Amino acid sequence: MGKVKTVSVGVGGPSVWCDLPEEEMEPGLDWNMWLGAAPMRPYNSVLSPRGVHNQFPAWRDYREYSGGSHTDMGAHYYDIAQWALGMDESGPVEIIPPDDPEATSGMCYVYENGVVMTHGGRAGCTFVGTEGRLHIGRGNLSSEPESIVKEPLGEGDVKLYNSPGHHRDWVNCIRSRKRPVADVEVGARSVTVVHLGNLAYWHRRKLRWNPKKWEFPGDAEANGWRDVERRDPWQLPKV
Repeated sequence: MGKVKTVSVGVGGPSVWCDLPEEEMEPGLDWNMWLGAAPMRPYNSVLSPRGVHNQFPAWRDYREYSGGSHTDMGAHYYDIAQWALGMDESGPVEIIPPDDPEATSGMCYVYENGVVMTHGGRAGCTFVGTEGRLHIGRGNLSSEPESIVKEPLGEGDVKLYNSPGHHRDWVNCIRSRKRPVADVEVGARSVTVVHLGNLAYWHRRKLRWNPKKWEFPGDAEANGWRDVERRDPWQLPKV
């Protein structure tokens, strides 16, 4: 597909502040413990459904508890994008929110090498290069032209880590002392990409990021967003 120029990651949008009304408490639920470090607020069954349920609880839609659908599936797909771009140990250097203050897609990440990654579009990851495009989704892989995915790799081509699955790979690496395909550094970098995007959406301003120092250079306000207030006793230890 040639040299990669742009990437689009199609996943849901960022979370919003919780505005759910108070409901009668679920019997037997320790609501204080359920909330943990998050701010105290009245109980609502949308956050913690009553009894046995088979849906995904919607607490993930609210900023007090989650980054929304953006962090939900984004952690998976931005991970693929970072991997493909050779950025497993780095990340974007600029994050630009869309011009529309109400938009929940269209945010752009700019990498130091000039590649631009956009949040939005077809579900999954779409890579556009100088010679074609490649799409990766859950259980599907396609390209334009088709030869990109149909022609076998040659001896000199880059071949990715052949993982037997995260659980087995983790156990194998405990025994071999090798790094797994998605170790803690990779996971931290991948989810940081999503959090950076959410901060750009929530505050509606351009951000510069230093992936080596894990900070917003010269931006005291943005650096203050790297942590949140926690209720007692859920404070982090002092080091």
